[in-house]
Amino acid sequence: WMAFRQRLSKVSQGHLESSGESGGPGRAIFTPRSIADVRQAHALCAEYGVVLALAGMLDQIADSGQSLLCIDPVDLTAITPQESEQISWRVEPGCTLGQLADMGLAQFEGLPVGWTLAQWVAHRARWAPGKGAASGVLSANVLLADGVRETFGAFGEADVKPLQSSTVQHLIPALFQLAAHPEIRACLDLPVWPARYRLDALLPQAPQTVNLAHLLLGHAGTLAWVESVVLTPVPPLPEPELPLLQSEIASFMQSRMKTLFDPRGVFPGLAA
Repeated sequence: WMAFRQRLSKVSQGHLESSGESGGPGRAIFTPRSIADVRQAHALCAEYGVVLALAGMLDQIADSGQSLLCIDPVDLTAITPQESEQISWRVEPGCTLGQLADMGLAQFEGLPVGWTLAQWVAHRARWAPGKGAASGVLSANVLLADGVRETFGAFGEADVKPLQSSTVQHLIPALFQLAAHPEIRACLDLPVWPARYRLDALLPQAPQTVNLAHLLLGHAGTLAWVESVVLTPVPPLPEPELPLLQSEIASFMQSRMKTLFDPRGVFPGLAA
């Protein structure tokens, strides 16, 4: 743990507050100054067997007994207008929902103003099965467990940026195979998606189309690190959050998706 901490301090510009130096698993909060700092932290976590978690999600993840680095993206706040047919912005994960609501992104109205965008992406998604477009998320730049960086967005006929990495070229077909499971497809008829992980991103309700970025909505920081998100304004969701429906198919879905995204356990698991 001490070696990990020393190396992270040496190679990054971020601020590190740690504990656990006297035996037992270490615990630290890391506030990166740049995306490069996060990538350095991720690589060292993978090397030393340290779990990489997202600030604000500790009550929703499992305690594996390993040392843990909690990343707070509060200083990663760049917002860049995008040139596209839709009004949209690329937003880094530390921007607050209050800032985004003030910009006219109506989906954030009435939500906790101090939440970061990363927390919002990681918290449980409230929209109906197959309707991830209600989030206003158009795409996301992600850092996967093996260090591959990829852009998740529209897929298939609507794809404007093909997947570049061999990692994702193997991951996505496996996820589509999982989504074809009859019991999982039947979940589209439920009033609420029964699992925390939104595999229904691959089963959109017409006229919506497949968008891979929606796979990460509600993931609690357990599948990947979200480096930035492209957002477009959409109406806020008026309906209250519904409880998860506990079921064997939900547990199976979540276990399989976790294994596909993160076979080495770089990121934490979901709390029971």
